[in-house]
Amino acid sequence: MADAELQSYLGRPLTPPDPDVLAAIAAGPIDPTDAVPLAAIDRLLDPAPLPAETGWCFLPGGVGYVAVRTPMAGVSAEMVEWWFDWHPRDPDRYRLWHPLAHADNSVEPPPAPGAKPHWGAVHHPVEDIGTGTVHARIAFGPPTAIGFSTDALDDLAVATIVCGFVGDDTRRLRHSAMAHVFLAEPGGVVLRSHFWLGAAIRPYLPAPLAAPLGWALDNRVVRRLSLPRELPRALATHCAEEYANLGALLPELYERFGG
Repeated sequence: MADAELQSYLGRPLTPPDPDVLAAIAAGPIDPTDAVPLAAIDRLLDPAPLPAETGWCFLPGGVGYVAVRTPMAGVSAEMVEWWFDWHPRDPDRYRLWHPLAHADNSVEPPPAPGAKPHWGAVHHPVEDIGTGTVHARIAFGPPTAIGFSTDALDDLAVATIVCGFVGDDTRRLRHSAMAHVFLAEPGGVVLRSHFWLGAAIRPYLPAPLAAPLGWALDNRVVRRLSLPRELPRALATHCAEEYANLGALLPELYERFGG
């Protein structure tokens, strides 16, 4: 795609998140008992309200927790799945998602086709969410790979799920689990974005070495050294901004480029 085709989108101001979402983030850390533990991740599939749909905190053991709720009117599962296959193929496509924070992206395609186009893909985004520029590594996969009991392919309440493990290309370290659950609603979807920062520490090494080193690194001290203390709040704000903006852009992008 020629760069000129994206300039009208790159020049647009960000669509702001819901003020209530920003207020919940600004209010400070939530009670950790209101968080959804990674071990209870299936709770995200239930449309019933969670104790804290939006918020951030530190869990026992030092894991950073982030939850953000984003209504996305006019967005469908097909659009979401197209977006996660389409946007990493050109850095400008990734930049238009959040031009103020996103700098670059590249993708390693899945080694074999999966039920979803992005399953098995590895993205390498470069961005600054408010804690300095990071060279991230996001390995996407089926929901069961990060702890869901089901891939929810036949769950009518769940439009789609985008999830995986997040790491740092510079440090060669995987560190976090991420889940974006898009629940079906009349006229669109509502997104539950959840992150467990430091809950999946493991070096990018061959499996025989990575597993034992992962056990050794799975502790509060390593989490504190690996992840900025301000990361949960900064990530919550960034997540609210980028998905509010994507929700406004995606129906138009899909109509123009998705055919």
